[in-house]
Order: sequence, then C-alpha cells, then structure tokens
Amino acid sequence: MMRRKNDNKRYFTRMGTRKKVHAFVRVKPTDDFAHEMIKYGDDNKSIDIHIKKDLQKGVVNNKQTDWSFKLDGVLHNASQDLVYETVAKDVVAQALDGYNGTIMCYGQTGAGKTYTMTGTTENYKHRGILPRALQQGETNRIIASHTMNKNSSRSHCIFTIYVEAHSRTLSDEKYITSKINLVDLAGSERLKKSGSEGRVLKEATYINKSLSFLEQAIIALGDQKRDHIPFRQCKLTHALKDSLGGNCNMVLLTNIYGEASQLEETLSSLRFASRMKLVTTEPAINEKYDAERMVKNLEKELALLKQELAIHDSLANRTLVNYDPMDEIQIAEINSQVRRYLEGTLDEIDIINLRQIQEVFNQFRVVLSQQEQEVELTLRRKYTLIDKNDFAAISAVQKAGLMDVDGHLVGEPDGQGFGLGVTPFSAKPGKKAKSKKMFKEQLRPSTPPPKPVAFEDFKNERGSEINRIFKENKSILNERRKRASETTQRINAIKREMDVTKEALNFQKSLREKQGEYENKGLMIIDEEEFLLILKLKDLKKQYRTEYQDLRDLKAEIQYCQHLVDQCRHRLLMEFDIWYNESFFIPEDIQVSLKPGGSIRPGMVPISRIMSLGEDDQDKFSQLQQTELPEGPDSFSFYNAKVKTEQKHNYLKTMMGFQQAHRK
Repeated sequence: MMRRKNDNKRYFTRMGTRKKVHAFVRVKPTDDFAHEMIKYGDDNKSIDIHIKKDLQKGVVNNKQTDWSFKLDGVLHNASQDLVYETVAKDVVAQALDGYNGTIMCYGQTGAGKTYTMTGTTENYKHRGILPRALQQGETNRIIASHTMNKNSSRSHCIFTIYVEAHSRTLSDEKYITSKINLVDLAGSERLKKSGSEGRVLKEATYINKSLSFLEQAIIALGDQKRDHIPFRQCKLTHALKDSLGGNCNMVLLTNIYGEASQLEETLSSLRFASRMKLVTTEPAINEKYDAERMVKNLEKELALLKQELAIHDSLANRTLVNYDPMDEIQIAEINSQVRRYLEGTLDEIDIINLRQIQEVFNQFRVVLSQQEQEVELTLRRKYTLIDKNDFAAISAVQKAGLMDVDGHLVGEPDGQGFGLGVTPFSAKPGKKAKSKKMFKEQLRPSTPPPKPVAFEDFKNERGSEINRIFKENKSILNERRKRASETTQRINAIKREMDVTKEALNFQKSLREKQGEYENKGLMIIDEEEFLLILKLKDLKKQYRTEYQDLRDLKAEIQYCQHLVDQCRHRLLMEFDIWYNESFFIPEDIQVSLKPGGSIRPGMVPISRIMSLGEDDQDKFSQLQQTELPEGPDSFSFYNAKVKTEQKHNYLKTMMGFQQAHRK
C-alpha cells in the first residue's frame, strides 16, 4: 500500500496486480471494403493484412506482403451500443469502485475517432462513449476541413471525469476516488493525401509530431529494460503520464479504414495497437481518509471508552480514578515512592491504573540510570578507568610501563608483576660479576646499531621463520591479485560485447515490430540473424556469470591472504622490537632471566623498568657522596649502611615477585 498526503486528507493507494493494456480495433464501414486484403479471425480477435506483390519490381521481390495482428477484439459494422459495452463499460464500472481508467481513440484522420468518442446529437442511439453532460466541452475545440475529413479535429482532446464515493449509511472517514480519462487524439494524416495548406498544414505538422512522440513513449514502455520513459517530450505525453503505464485500467480503441487505398495508414495504426498491447499497467484502488472526520471519530470513541471505565469503576466499588495524563507533581511522587521502595522504607507502591504502572517502570529506569552514573563518578575519582575494548588506550598504557603484555597493571597483586626488573637467582646484592660482564661487553657494541641494519640481521637469524612465512603469504597475495585483475579485464570485455549484442538484438526486435510479427501455430517467427543474436547473448551471459563467480572467490581469498600478511608483519615487527631492546639495552646480568627457562618471558617487563634495576641504588649512593658526604664526612658509615639496607629490601621484594611470576 502506498500513501500520499495532501492538506488534511491522506491518500492510500492499494496496489493491484499488473495487467496488459487492452487494444481493440474498430473498422469504419464503407462500400469499397477490401475483402481480399483484410481478413478477420474466427474469434474476432485477430486481423490479417495481405498485399499483392508488385510484379513490376521483378521476380525476386523480398518485400513483406503479409501481416498478422492479435488484439482483444475487432469491431466491424458495430453499433455505438456494442462499442460502449465492449470497450468502456468495464472501465466505468471499476471507476465506481475506486480504479482509475483511460479510454483512448487513435487512428488516421477521418477514421471515426471523434464519432466513437462523442457521437452525434441528432439521434440518441448515435451517442458516443462520452456522456451527454460533457457535450459543453466540445464547444472550445477547433475543427477544419480537408480532402480526408470535412470536420477534422485539429487538436487532441482529453475529457476527465472525477468520481468520489462515500458511504450512505456509515460516517466513515474513508472514501474512494477515481478518474476516467477519455482521450480523443487528433488524426494522423499524410500531407500528400489530405492536401492541407497554410494554417491547416502547420497544424498537421504539430499533430504528427506529437503522435510520433506518443509512439516513442509507447515503445519505451513496452521495453521492460528501459529505465527512462520520455514523457516530457510534448504536452500530450506529459498529460497522459498517469494513464500510460500507470495505476489505471487502460483501453485503446484504434479506428481504421477498410479501403485498399488507405492500407498503408491502416498498417501503421495496427502496429501502434500491437505496441500498446506490450505496455503493462497496475490498477489500484484509491482510498482517501478525511483527517478532520478521523479526529472527530477518535474523540467520540475516546469519550465512550472513558464512560465505560467510569461505569466499570463504580460497579467494582472503586474510588474515582483519573485516567488523564500525569502531571509533573504526580510523576515526582512516583519517583519518590520508587526510591523509598528501593531503600526499603516503603513496602508497596499503590497501583490504580495502567498509566501509573507505565510510569513506575519508567521511574525505575530513571533511578537505575542515576545510580550507574553515581557509581561511575565515584570510581573515576579514585581510579583511572580504561575500556577493555579501547586498544589505543591499552597500547599507550603498555608503552608507559603501567601494564604488561598480559593486560595486568604493574604493581597489581593479581598481575604478579612489579615492574622492578629482575636479577639472576645466583647473584648476591651489592656484588657484581665483573669478569662475566667484561666478557659480554666485548661481544656487544658500545652503541646500538641502526634499526634498519639490526632488522636485516634479525630477519636472517632469530626472526627467520616468521620472515619466511611472511614472504610466502605475500607471494600468494600478489598472485591472487594478479589473477583478480585478469579476471576483471575479461569480465569487462564480456560486458562490452553483451551491450553490443543487446543493441543489435533490440534493433532487430524493433524492426520486426514495425514490419509486423509473423506467427505460425501460435509461435512467433523470427529471422536467422535475430536467433543467432539470442544464442550469442545467452552464451555471453553464461560466461559472465562464471567469471563473476570466480572473481568473487578470488576477492575472498585476497581478503584472507591480506589478513595473514598483516598478522605476520605485525608479529615480525613486535618480535624485532623485543629482540632489539633485549639485545642492546638490557644489562648483561639481567639477560640471564630473559633466556629460555628464565623467570621472565621476552617482552613481559618494559625496558625502562629493567634498566632501572641495576642503576637506581648505585646512582643514589653516588649522588649522596657528591652532595651529603663533603659537608659531613662522619656520616659516611651511616649512609653506606642505609644504602645496603635499602638494596637488600628491594632485592628480597623483587625476587619474591618474580618467583611468584615464575610459578604462575
């Protein structure tokens, strides 16, 4: 259902099923009817045209001589009553049920379009489709005379009847509307036959031009693959936009001559009728809702419901209950009751109506939200809160040395990490392994090498396995990308060839429709060229689907390979950073714990923490010697004992922490 709004009314269109346009043919009676050239089907729903070959053009003459047109009905020697019963009666009847309708008369000049639509006023039986009440609309229409028609209409005429249906018994806000468009098109004419001159010639030119635009719009509507319909080419097509392919019942009545001299124009009119049958419409009921009446009905229903509630309360011996919306004072009272209920000072909350129940639950939600905010504010005053999903914040905390790689804060008891570094279990505080340190300093350069140089050494030694996996994944990724590029090029080439084939096929179809369609036992007959184009297009579509599926599979593989490459690159860089820091910045006596089997995993303790272990106490003692001892030499023994005591305390505390980490 589709809804439109207009002022205080709402328009609802109940969508229906698609149906094709009905096309009928009415043959103008004549004494010189071409019986040998025009044949009717037994069911009066087809018409066959036959033209004898012109022997003057030689024996070999491939000009088409036979045409067959299938229609919804052929009216020959039919009365005005029969025409109305066959063409217009159902459209008018459905308009009373809310369906829009359009009846269009088309044909060459003088073929009887205006007579079919409006009829004559001399005899009641000769009235046309248009009701007598619309006769006044004919007074402003211009007519002119030429050799084909003494009273030729020189303009297109569109009569619109608006229908609005309301219920007689119900005061319902819903009603239906519809409109019927009765279109009497000006006749197409060949200037060499009509002999028009001057103003009439200019009018004929504009008439033929507008009818040509109308035919272009009909061809576009018949092509299901067309996205744009040229309705704005002229006023006629723009005015008939809702009727052509819209949400209405569409009927075309084509008026033709039955004489041999007019056979060329007859074929043109029948081709137009065949194209019109390809157009589909979607008739729908138009329902409207009067907003003012709807509000009044709702207010009346609300008042009745309140009266019923009052009667129910009185029968149930309940006090007067107010069902109006709550004000701010009542809401504040409910909020107070909810808080006292949560605190335990109130046992029950009085409930008397549905509005109060809804407001109680709403206040529970308000109180809960306020308590959550208060708890979060209290925690933020005491602690620094970090979202577990905020990876950028976690990375910054790890770089600052406040969190290890396992996600535990440094110094946190559960994390088992104190960030104080580590010393070998065999080492003693205050003593240094001088010979071992001097031996290692000979192997380590005095200054760390540049990271690019060290990275190449790392890839060849410790990180060789990760580097090998990274190179393999990257090679596979490049190969998949190359295959995807080649497949894309093939798909584009197939698409271009499909477009060229479709254009050629559409050209063949339009040429066949213009020349008339051949049928044999109900089957459409097409030439060999169009058949080969259909087969070629079918094969190209099959290739396109196969290549497109291959491209989708390759894109999935590329995405997975890219994920593996990114993972390997991240792992390679992370391992290099750990190796570079441990190899060139950590003191040698600390590296024992970092070896396999040691108490610390590589990368678990930040480098800044490890560097501070062997230097802090010595630096403090040196600073004391430089600042305090020169002013008080007698205090040397005191400060020496104090430093040793602090070193022993720090060592015991650190070893206990790393023993717990080692056991874990």
